[in-house]
Amino acid sequence: MSSRLKLRSALDPDAQEDLRILNGRLAAFYNSAAMAHYFALADSINESWGADLKPHHHLLAAIADGATVLDVGCGSAPIADHLAGRNVRFTGVDWSSAQIARNAASKPDAEFVAGSLYDIDFGGRQFDVVTNLYVIEHAVWPHRLLDSLYRLAKPGGLIAILTPPFRHGTYLKSFDYGLSAIPFKDKVRRLKWIDAALHAYQHRVVVPGVLRREYPRGTPRGRFLINLDPVGLRPGVAFFPDADAVYLSDTEEMLAWLVDLGAAPVAHWPEWGYVLAKKPA
Repeated sequence: MSSRLKLRSALDPDAQEDLRILNGRLAAFYNSAAMAHYFALADSINESWGADLKPHHHLLAAIADGATVLDVGCGSAPIADHLAGRNVRFTGVDWSSAQIARNAASKPDAEFVAGSLYDIDFGGRQFDVVTNLYVIEHAVWPHRLLDSLYRLAKPGGLIAILTPPFRHGTYLKSFDYGLSAIPFKDKVRRLKWIDAALHAYQHRVVVPGVLRREYPRGTPRGRFLINLDPVGLRPGVAFFPDADAVYLSDTEEMLAWLVDLGAAPVAHWPEWGYVLAKKPA
């Protein structure tokens, strides 16, 4: 299995050409016809934030009425719906120009901009709250995205990140588990027992061992770890959530990066993949 893991640190100078190629593949994917289904699926998942989603409600409570909110990687902008009625001035930015057009049509009271999440230019404009919800795991250069979040927050503003706790759980959904590129539950449902057993063994035993042995956390080789070959970008693979995820998201290194930039921690729940930090006033 270790030979099938194509992992590189986003900070590695020798990996940058591979990362640029991967970034191009992702950009093409996010502006393809497949995105209509992709965002419809996201809408169905985010339609209701139940009481069990504690970090989501913690974030909503941290956003003051009347705040300016920038959602970086907004997708279909579900947080805008959850902030409705609070006089929040909402702006969303996303890679997908088609989705931005759909958002502008369905949410006329909000502002939407299409563009790179790494080099967003609002002419020096900053926001009370900058959010990044289930996006950073899709970023080829997570540290550059963190730089953008920090830069776009006002002095005294909040920076909020939600992401699957991939590094905390030592797995990534876009790894090539088992004999076929479909989710484990689908393999069980289809009675693919050998495929499911191999998938479970690699997911729970092999990959965690490889990560601990070859890419330990905090080491140069193991920082901001990127999967160069996510199964979701392969031809003929039916999309499933996070099949396109590339970053083995690690809230500890995210928070450390923000702190180095000058932010102060407000909340850090690694088991939820939740970081809330405050930029100095």
